[in-house]
Amino acid sequence: MHTVRFSLAALSATILLAHPAARGAQEDKSMYNLFQPVPDARLRDFDTDRPDKTNSPHTLDAGHFQLEMDVLAVALDKQGPVHVENRTWANANLRIGMLNWLDLQLLLPIAEENRQHDFATGAVTKASGPGDFTAALKANLWGNDGGDTAGGLALYVKTPTASRSIGNGKTEGNLLFLYQTALPAQVSLGINAGIGMVVDDNGRYQAEPSLSFSASRTITGPLSGYVELFGAVPGHQTNAWIGTLDVGLTCMIGKNTQIDTGVNFGLTPAADDHDLFFGVSFRY
Repeated sequence: MHTVRFSLAALSATILLAHPAARGAQEDKSMYNLFQPVPDARLRDFDTDRPDKTNSPHTLDAGHFQLEMDVLAVALDKQGPVHVENRTWANANLRIGMLNWLDLQLLLPIAEENRQHDFATGAVTKASGPGDFTAALKANLWGNDGGDTAGGLALYVKTPTASRSIGNGKTEGNLLFLYQTALPAQVSLGINAGIGMVVDDNGRYQAEPSLSFSASRTITGPLSGYVELFGAVPGHQTNAWIGTLDVGLTCMIGKNTQIDTGVNFGLTPAADDHDLFFGVSFRY
């Protein structure tokens, strides 16, 4: 728990020190805030933290709102004779542009359904309900309004609001360093490095490091694609490295709407075999 408090203090100090003037020569939009929105003509290009797991270092323009959600996500996994299927509907992330370099995010899986079928015994167990509410702060450190690179920090705090059949009843957190750079051939590379604090089966907090790389590129017109490698190592388990290979497509509809779809393939036994999803994002 002390590590969680330290992470909160570290991110708070970074946010206080990350004044726009210290992040390089960029377009000055420091006068805008939640109550004085950035004019539409000065908005950044539409940018989301989905559908890949690698989040962008760019924040939402001040005074604007963005809803990013899974319309439907299905995770499939086989654990010996036990087949596990998790479905999520309307897994929503509401982003709020607070300042030119800071946004607030409110994440809530509206409805989840977990189903396990043991083919050895024939037993079937089900659980359903809303997921855990998570709040996050993202601070851009540089590159929000121009440049070939951008960096930022994001802090996520998960609250124990889900039913016991869905969640673990514990407060957990994650601190991420976010980086993005332009590569040749119009490829954009995103990198996230994080450290999470999760609760093990004995109720003790353990560190969970994670790392991801996501390369994306426009395919044609409004259609883009990405390929991603993700890895995480739960500190409370041995031989439980979670590794996935993720691919997906995004398509812009106008300036403020995006639809996406993709599939994540499990590379290690601890990862789900397949995760399939379809999502949509709006800015207003």
